[in-house]
Amino acid sequence: MNPVRALAVGGGVLLLAGVALVGWALVGTPRANGPAPMVVIGSGPARAPFTGLTEADVVVGDRTLRVVIADDLDERVEGLRGQVDAAPYGGMLFVFPGDATTGFTMAGVPGPLDLAFFDGTGRRLGDLTMATCADADATCPGYFAPRPYRFALETAAGAMPPGDLRLVAR
Repeated sequence: MNPVRALAVGGGVLLLAGVALVGWALVGTPRANGPAPMVVIGSGPARAPFTGLTEADVVVGDRTLRVVIADDLDERVEGLRGQVDAAPYGGMLFVFPGDATTGFTMAGVPGPLDLAFFDGTGRRLGDLTMATCADADATCPGYFAPRPYRFALETAAGAMPPGDLRLVAR
């Protein structure tokens, strides 16, 4: 084979290998804006005002809560904006596809909320109470976990049960 042709064939092979590697990276890694993996078995469609979301039972400490699930980027960004709390549910569980460090804000939420962070095994990492903020996202304070977390649970202020998170089949 002449050297020019060998170089062209070798370059083509490298190009195909590079395209395959990029494709694998895009398909084989979790995307921050994609849906989180399903972590609740036996869940069902949520009721108003959370139509289009999913509801499920979770146990925090020794208390079972019926919660609405926010498990994709749009649902997590919307959260409880415009809602005083998660009624008719006991809270909103934010589920992330991997460990997260994303902060929370109270922009557009008219009532104070408790927020607890849990790792991928359900171990509680920390909790806090978030105050209302009438301003926009950019000017409202951010609330952050003490370290990366997989789940975050919001409840009405004063309603957060103590203890770790356990997911329950219904």
